[in-house]
Amino acid sequence: MFVKRSWSYYKDKKYVTSQIAEAYRDPETGKVCHNVIMNLGGLPQHVIDSIDYALKTGESVAGRDVKVTSGDTLWGAGLMAVLRAWKKEKMDRALQDLTEAERQSAMAMVAARILQPSSKLALKEVLADSVLGRALSKKRLCEDELYRVMDKLHENFYSIQRRLAGGRESSPVLLLYDTTSTYFEGTCAEEGQYGYSRDKRWDRYQVVIGLVTTCEGVPLAVEVWPGSTPDKSTVCEQIRALRDRFGIEKAVFIGDKAMHLEASVEELMENGFDYILGLEWREERKQLLALKPMQLEVMDEVGVVEWTEGDVRYVGCASEFRRDREQSRREAGMERAGEQLERLSATSARGRYYSWTRLREKVNGILKDEGVAGLWKVDIEPIGEIPSPEEKARLRLTFSPDEEAIKRRERIEGKYVLQTSLSEDDLSAEEVDQAYRGLHKVEQAFRHIKSYLKIRPVYHYLRRRVRAHVLICFLAFYLVKKMELELREKGVTREAERLLRHWDQLRMVEFKVKVGRHERNEWQWSLGEVGKEVKGEIDALGWWRSMDAYRRSLLKSADN
Repeated sequence: MFVKRSWSYYKDKKYVTSQIAEAYRDPETGKVCHNVIMNLGGLPQHVIDSIDYALKTGESVAGRDVKVTSGDTLWGAGLMAVLRAWKKEKMDRALQDLTEAERQSAMAMVAARILQPSSKLALKEVLADSVLGRALSKKRLCEDELYRVMDKLHENFYSIQRRLAGGRESSPVLLLYDTTSTYFEGTCAEEGQYGYSRDKRWDRYQVVIGLVTTCEGVPLAVEVWPGSTPDKSTVCEQIRALRDRFGIEKAVFIGDKAMHLEASVEELMENGFDYILGLEWREERKQLLALKPMQLEVMDEVGVVEWTEGDVRYVGCASEFRRDREQSRREAGMERAGEQLERLSATSARGRYYSWTRLREKVNGILKDEGVAGLWKVDIEPIGEIPSPEEKARLRLTFSPDEEAIKRRERIEGKYVLQTSLSEDDLSAEEVDQAYRGLHKVEQAFRHIKSYLKIRPVYHYLRRRVRAHVLICFLAFYLVKKMELELREKGVTREAERLLRHWDQLRMVEFKVKVGRHERNEWQWSLGEVGKEVKGEIDALGWWRSMDAYRRSLLKSADN
């Protein structure tokens, strides 16, 4: 370490700046670089000279011992990137109904959800050795205060979303909509109910979450319903919300087959929305089987075909990826079903275990569970005298693949049908298909919220706390998505959460200099091998100066 002096001129006056720095050689360029550890501005010149002499010779100036030591470390490079996004997206304006202190607590909960998801009880401990934990008062991270702020978030559940949506430059043209579920620990949640679980946790209470995003995947609106709410019944409420709460009067609403319901279509049209919806499975199968073989062949070759029935426009689409996936699932399902039917046949012929009715139910259940219903020819005959359908008897179960049914299934595998109110002048068939495929961005949002942000399981039981928890995850993903779009523009393809957590390996070290009665403490980035790599990544994005400015601002507020 050494004292580095630099100077500048302003209005013919010379200004000298002194800093403690350390030298290192850049492993890539071989050049000698300097890492500033502490600014010495404000210290008397004789003190700076004493520090310079002590660092050069290792000896102290007579009467003035010089001690340069390092102390605690704090994590926070990723945290500073989150704070940068918070300021850039004007999140304080979206949360303007909260006081400044309450916004700080909300920011801490959102930032922790992105970087180190934890319970509200553990938040103080999680942020204890971070820049944010040092800057905020202990009360801001107290669990009672956090719960109080969550109640305020619930009170402003819709106004916060409305202000975020209002910050967009223009109304979105395409709206992507999907639902998911998340489960509770325990059975005391106010809105927790048993229902269709996307997490395969049929043994847990759950809530249903609906998310609307823009065509870029930026979350626009979120809603929470009791766990038994069917997907189709959520559409009408979201349509009214988009019109009444967000002032969206004209857009294209895109939903998958789980959203298709006649009432939903009518609600969309009455509110001035166009739509692109996947057909419900039975209706889709009916439409595909009604097509001529030539039309199906064209769909395979071209990718899309379209037709109308009355005033309704349909677009049939073919996907090679879907075809391969459905074919492999069918073949695997046929194999598993055959094995189960073989075992069932041996059992039913060996003794009086099943009645004719019960055995038929068992067979139908196996075929349905494996997704191959209608692809087998199954026959059940009594062995010996003929019993009544409900009487247990020895039964002969014979089965074989239905080749004709399998060929019909093969012809429609990989194909799906969309229903839309848009005319060819609005969107071509190819553009309709492309817009519908954008739904994967909502699915991606749910994956982020469940995996990285760890929305599940929910430990809150009160309705207002559950909704506040969902809103915090919504705000966290909003920031993540905005950062992700900014990263993509600069050619970075890594997930934002992974990148931010990697950046948190760049830590800050507290350096202390004491010369007689003069003492100076300052926090600086610890630029070791990993730290220099992280700083290089941030520098390449052009984020370093703003992030470092937020760091200095936070630490200054902490010292005050």
